[in-house]
Amino acid sequence: MDEKRFETEEFFSASLVEEIMKEFLWPTSYKVIDNGHNLFAEVVFPKCTFLISDDGLGGTDLDFTSYKGEDLRINISVALWVRNLRASDLNLTKRLSVWPNEEDMKTDLRNTMITLQAYFLPFIKGEDDDLIEDVKSFH
Repeated sequence: MDEKRFETEEFFSASLVEEIMKEFLWPTSYKVIDNGHNLFAEVVFPKCTFLISDDGLGGTDLDFTSYKGEDLRINISVALWVRNLRASDLNLTKRLSVWPNEEDMKTDLRNTMITLQAYFLPFIKGEDDDLIEDVKSFH
């Protein structure tokens, strides 16, 4: 009996991140860099950089990777937790299916951008030095 390998279709790409980001107003210019493998997109603002990636379940994950030129690694979930913030308080759009699909990937990217806009614009602009200290105190 032939074993069939379970394969999922990939819906994440840097170009999709760029497309969704264009739907929002950002406080400063940015550049979306494609790693060439559709594994993650690097979003570079003048004072902050983050990586956004496919979480493997049809959604996304985000890590802040630099702030004011200093390397760091802060997952958005940790940043929310240390500040006692909840993305669920933002009335985000629900996913349509438990199975990965293109519309849910777009929805998840939009929800991530809404969360960034609601809670992390000062950090993106380089005006929130306290977040790093808050995360350090968490560890």
